[in-house]
Amino acid sequence: MTNFFTFLFSRTDKQLFILLLIILLFSLNLIGQAAGFHSPFFFKQLFFIFTGLIIFMLVSILNLKFLFRHSLIIYMLSILLLILTAVFGTEINGSKRWLDFGVFKLQSSEILKLTLPIFLVSLIEYFKNRSQTLSELVFLSISFIPFFIILRQPDLGSGLIILFSGLIIIFLNGLSLKKILIGILGFLILLPYAWLNILKDYQKGRILNLIDPFSNPLDGGYHAIQSSIAIGSGGLFGKSSEFSSQHDLLFLPETHTDFIFAVLSENYGFLGNIIFFLIVFLFIYKLVIISINLHSHSHRLLAMTYVMIFTICFLINIAMVSGLFPIVGIPLPLISYGGSSLFIYLIMFALINSLNYNKTLIAD
Repeated sequence: MTNFFTFLFSRTDKQLFILLLIILLFSLNLIGQAAGFHSPFFFKQLFFIFTGLIIFMLVSILNLKFLFRHSLIIYMLSILLLILTAVFGTEINGSKRWLDFGVFKLQSSEILKLTLPIFLVSLIEYFKNRSQTLSELVFLSISFIPFFIILRQPDLGSGLIILFSGLIIIFLNGLSLKKILIGILGFLILLPYAWLNILKDYQKGRILNLIDPFSNPLDGGYHAIQSSIAIGSGGLFGKSSEFSSQHDLLFLPETHTDFIFAVLSENYGFLGNIIFFLIVFLFIYKLVIISINLHSHSHRLLAMTYVMIFTICFLINIAMVSGLFPIVGIPLPLISYGGSSLFIYLIMFALINSLNYNKTLIAD
């Protein structure tokens, strides 16, 4: 058994793993602060982290040829899970996003963050000597399929992240400036149509409340106002738990999930935020260094896509809680309570770690 664990750690980047552990300790502490250290949420998250780290270590030693060889089947199974969620999913707050397995609720859209990039990267070799425009159209079409299904849940935030993951691969694979400008122009042209025909009233309200949350302080602007108060009230050093009015007095909802950054800000203040951001920055920097030093173009593309998904979701959540972005229901990666998101990100980082130790699996 000792030799087995020694083998596992020998295949793991030590700096990456230590930074990951520190971030997960932040998560446990903040969930304990938000929900209580004796609450079911704390003990469930402790279980999720323990299980997730085992998954991380096991995935890190896998031969990834299997994933790329069967990427189409994996992608199709992911789409099937989305369809099953639409039919049999558990509805919470008006959205069908979860499959309930009793002790664990699976948010099926999270799986696409992992499987869609694998499938698209596996197609790069096939389109290597074909029209680049054709490959970009195929990649875009494949990315739009889960986006439209997730949009029906409805979960616009997760749907856009899935769509962006496909766009990231297209961009990193060598998208010309002309096509980028055409894409931006097309996006701007479609905005009025999306506002009138795609966005629901509550989603429009979130965008309008971003401009002036006090126009509707007891409904659409409530979350933004309370989270801003929590962030500002932390001051330089933060408040002790007995004086943390926003989450302890239940002014701020969803403190252990989407708005957990507000708990960090209120309890630990500006200095606590600086330390937290520094650790996350070092973690992302380490992931980037590993990614760009991989030998294969496909390796680098997949790894950097995962890094950018994590970074984008991290920044969106911080901006959302700080009142700089509409409330879209994206949790803070690795920090917010929940098993589905945590497992997916840990598998992502394990795959990057595995690629680092298996640098010849995918030929250019």
